[in-house]
Amino acid sequence: MEIKVINKTPDFLRTIWTAGRTCHSTMAPQELFELDESEGKMLKLVNFLLKARHLSTLEHCSVTYAVAGVSRTLLAQYSRHRIGVSLSVQSQRYVSEGTEKRGQTFEYVTPPTIAADPARLSAYQAAMAAAQKSYDELVAAGAPMEDARFALPGGICTNFVTTLNLRSLLDIYEKRVLVSGAQWEVREMVRRMAELLVEKEPWLAGVFEGVSPK
Repeated sequence: MEIKVINKTPDFLRTIWTAGRTCHSTMAPQELFELDESEGKMLKLVNFLLKARHLSTLEHCSVTYAVAGVSRTLLAQYSRHRIGVSLSVQSQRYVSEGTEKRGQTFEYVTPPTIAADPARLSAYQAAMAAAQKSYDELVAAGAPMEDARFALPGGICTNFVTTLNLRSLLDIYEKRVLVSGAQWEVREMVRRMAELLVEKEPWLAGVFEGVSPK
């Protein structure tokens, strides 16, 4: 799994503070944004907004991630979070998963509980090899890639670009990291997303429970 922040709102704290102050100020937001306000005072207001659940102010900040080497099973879970989330995914219709194009077996994610047991791992690898063989044979027989992909497993790797506003990211973090029972792979991805954002916006360490700035 590889995740990288490739774009974001330049200054989350000042943007949220400006939005919050605009709601209760006679000053224009342009003027508020240019004020020489201290980080401490901005944090005080933003923490109040968070406590008061005035979360629409968080929607003005967004972050874009490049994600590679995750499973289609993860994608099925992540794509359920639709509000405030944009997603552009590597196509299995136009990108071949066949050995004749890739020169190797498709990449796939192996769950830790399977990797830790030789018998499970052997059975899993056999299933991946069988899926690859079926896919190759279907394409060789003239099946369109968009139909041959039906033979591919949920564990196959995919890549995508996703953009979220901060309110949506906090909601997903709560559901996929803080709530018990979330699947391990999507939990790891969302936790890493939060960590990467906190590296760029350290003040958010107080917002994402369990994430510390490096």
